[in-house]
Amino acid sequence: MRAREIELLLLTAFSAVPLYFTGAVGIMPLVVFHAVILGMVVRVARGRGPDIVPMTVMRGIGIAYIVFYFIDAAVISRSAIAASTHLVLFISLYQPIDAMQHENRAQRLLTTALIFVASVATSTDITIVPFVAVFGFFMFRQLMRISHAETAQSIGRDYSDAPSARAAALYLCGATLIGAVMFPLLPRVRNPFVHGVTGTLTNATTGLSNSIDFNYDRTSTPDASVVARIWMGQEAVPFFTPLRLRGTVYDRYQHNTWMQSPLGYRYLDAREGVYAVARPVGFTRSAHVQQRMMHNARIFLPVGTFSVSGLGTLLEGPAHNSYATSQFAGGLVTFDVAMARSTRPLKQRRPPQVVAYPITPAVAALAHTMVGNRTDPAQQAAAIEDYMSRHFQYVARPEQIGHTMTTDEFLLDHRRGHCEYFAAGMVALMTALNVPARIVGGYYGGRLNPLTGYFVLRNEDAHAWVEVWTGNQWETFDPTPASLRPGNTQDGLLRAYASALSDSVNYFWDRYVLTYGLGDQLAIAVAAIGHLRDAIALAKAAGHAGAEQITALRVALATLLPAALALVVLLARRRRQPLFDLLSAHLRRLGIEVGPAMTMEEALGVLRLEHPEAARELEPLIALYDEERFSGQRDRSRITRIRRRLAELRT
Repeated sequence: MRAREIELLLLTAFSAVPLYFTGAVGIMPLVVFHAVILGMVVRVARGRGPDIVPMTVMRGIGIAYIVFYFIDAAVISRSAIAASTHLVLFISLYQPIDAMQHENRAQRLLTTALIFVASVATSTDITIVPFVAVFGFFMFRQLMRISHAETAQSIGRDYSDAPSARAAALYLCGATLIGAVMFPLLPRVRNPFVHGVTGTLTNATTGLSNSIDFNYDRTSTPDASVVARIWMGQEAVPFFTPLRLRGTVYDRYQHNTWMQSPLGYRYLDAREGVYAVARPVGFTRSAHVQQRMMHNARIFLPVGTFSVSGLGTLLEGPAHNSYATSQFAGGLVTFDVAMARSTRPLKQRRPPQVVAYPITPAVAALAHTMVGNRTDPAQQAAAIEDYMSRHFQYVARPEQIGHTMTTDEFLLDHRRGHCEYFAAGMVALMTALNVPARIVGGYYGGRLNPLTGYFVLRNEDAHAWVEVWTGNQWETFDPTPASLRPGNTQDGLLRAYASALSDSVNYFWDRYVLTYGLGDQLAIAVAAIGHLRDAIALAKAAGHAGAEQITALRVALATLLPAALALVVLLARRRRQPLFDLLSAHLRRLGIEVGPAMTMEEALGVLRLEHPEAARELEPLIALYDEERFSGQRDRSRITRIRRRLAELRT
């Protein structure tokens, strides 16, 4: 009993482990919860009770918690979901102490299951699968032990507990198989707990932040989470890689901070499901994008995109030259883009203004030194790009700089910084030449997954570059040295394929589990109907071509079918009935109807009242039946004795 109690306590603690990673509740309540559970385990292991807190105290806390729940939901957690989870955690701590006075193992398993549901409902990573498997195995074990205890109580005597590990594994495999078969058919309901979106980070590296504020230290935590996967034809790869996912434009400057020009949200009109965002120039290609929604509803479009399709809605905003969607599920969105070698704005507008950056004589002199006698904006931008990539030192991590500095200090004194300083410095130099320029934040690089053929961009690929107005369009320039941009680290062959395999598994999970929806179900239904029509048409064609063969087959079936039915009836008659059915039939002849929820012991009790003599004759057989049913060891001689004695009683 001590081992069972420890296992149940550990199962309750295990059910809450994913909550540390989902952020559904705070860390401190979870730490306190697991600390108390651990204290209970230690006490039980030493042969004492789990009452780490006296029962009278727990009852007082329980009464006070009724009021605290509403305070938690309204003031502390400010979330009914988090407050409810805290309540369930408290109940799971209360129940083991209450179990010393009342048998409540079934209620404890129910509470553990509620914690498990909270953990699963707030988890979207594939690592939740092994957690569910382990939890399911031990939950089945606990349920079988409860069933054993209730059966022993109902028959009035204890008996040896059958091994439960193999049975639990069998039940787990069966439940998994049923779940896999039913998953494509169940109605698609959006997760009410996880919306697949988090707020923007104000101090993160470019691509994640709303502004580039050089007044404070910038940070970037290495994160290999997938931002987007992109499929494109082989003919497009040489012209559109390395990929640049364009998300944010910083075209305003104030007090050492680069900011976005606010726009609000403006719905774009679609023509036959296609949203035009620019005019193509030169040859065009298409690509398919799957993006994880990590920064509100922002859409990251590949540089060169002039149209988008496959989205229910597309909005421009909240800033100029940025886009968003209001329809996505499971934290993922998929869409198609058409890309051109270069693009121009949809409408001819007056040329953009230069950024209001305060140009000092020293910065202006540096800019003219870099460009020499060049006057064309594109040539000037190319000269500055080349000069900075060769004469400035790149720092991969912003925190490695060790101090804050202004854009002027970067250009004139330190000449050492990360990609945001490189981009800001180039914009300042172009402004000194009276050429409109702006910083662009997004993701750069993209590694090809050789197993699936798509390019992967991750959070660690966040990058900043520059767009320069060359007279009639914005052109992309990047002063960061090409060899030091994201995605240039080389992995070994084995590690590369291991990473590709891992990402392929995650893609399957994202695409066919998290975002599997009604559209996929309709596609499966349409495909099934199409295959059925083809099969019917093929059968009709075969029927016309082989009418004689079908007639012969019908004759053969008409001859063999009666013989097959007779064989089935014969085998069914010869099939030996289970012991329970034989005993039920004998009791029925004595006037006792054994219902589906009735045990043999209960039926025997009724028989003792109505036919005492018959009950005394049947009692040894039911005792043998109970031994055969619950001992876990099959004994053919015992079964034979029961069948033989029942046959004698019938005669």
